[in-house]
Amino acid sequence: MTPTAPTPTAPAPAPGSSSPGPAALRPRTRARGVVRANRLVLALIGLLLAGAGGAALAAGLGAFGGGVADRPVLDGSVPRFAGAHGWYWPVVAVGAGLVALLCLWWLLAQARSDRVSALPLSRDPRRGHTDLDAAALTGAVEDEVEGYRGVARARAVLSGAATAPALTLTVTLDGRVGPGELHPRVVRGAVAHARQALGRPDLPARVEFVLPRRPRRDVR
Repeated sequence: MTPTAPTPTAPAPAPGSSSPGPAALRPRTRARGVVRANRLVLALIGLLLAGAGGAALAAGLGAFGGGVADRPVLDGSVPRFAGAHGWYWPVVAVGAGLVALLCLWWLLAQARSDRVSALPLSRDPRRGHTDLDAAALTGAVEDEVEGYRGVARARAVLSGAATAPALTLTVTLDGRVGPGELHPRVVRGAVAHARQALGRPDLPARVEFVLPRRPRRDVR
């Protein structure tokens, strides 16, 4: 596994204000609504499975009587019931279709991320609105960092809310320069320029360095 050295960085907090710590700067891959939905769905599934398993265990131990404990799991009662009631299979089909739709919605929801696509720079009802394409900013940050000596590749992402974004920068090193030497340049250069471009000196930033598998020999 390629080692990764996470380095959260943020400007010094102003007097009387609090600065977000490393826990607040952990990179997120999904929107908050998706995370909440995942927790709810998994909790419900866990409760249902735990309830079914507990009921089966109790039945096997005779909690519901000896007749239930000795009764086979699959017997002829279900086919007989389905044959006597014509509505049984249509209801099963509708229920299965609803479950399939819910599963499809859940899978599609996983693709929703908390990445910011546009950043509002100004809002004036009379003069109009000015937005900045987030890809333009992150692309400029990546180009600047990739121009630094010792950097093989850079990837920048803006996440969170459009009014309160956070910058995550992943820098892959080529082995010529160590992360300790490169970190100040990234923070004082690319990160500072991003904050200046957005007019947000308090823009939270997280810098992660990916170390090469084998150190590269610098012949220069």
